Amino acid sequence: MEEIKSADGKPIAIVIKKNFKKDGINFISKNEYPLQLGVNSYAAGSKIKPHVHLDKEVTIKSLQEVVYIKNGELLVNLYDSNKTLFKSLKLSVGDLIFFISGGHGLEILSNTTIIEVKQGPYSGKENDKVMIE
Repeated sequence: MEEIKSADGKPIAIVIKKNFKKDGINFISKNEYPLQLGVNSYAAGSKIKPHVHLDKEVTIKSLQEVVYIKNGELLVNLYDSNKTLFKSLKLSVGDLIFFISGGHGLEILSNTTIIEVKQGPYSGKENDKVMIE
């Protein structure tokens, strides 16, 4: 697992490579983040008791996003809060990236399928995004 920070120390993303392993329940996102991300390991025979999540009203001030690479390979370009490119990294099948802040772009290097999770609903590019030129 790698936390990526901009030059000013602001967390931009967390990368979890496919071979990451840590026993137990591991929420890697900070409590103040609007999106919670956990990587949890259970022994064979373990059970998670059936449950229902309670409704609660939450105010979200920033959107975050998780991208899991189901197959293929891509290059992730990370931008700081000033929209300046500061890091690029290659991800492949089984890797995951949690976008915390700043900006990002993806360059698809081979036929790729991603699974994307973020707060919704998605209202279209013109309503939900500011493009970085």
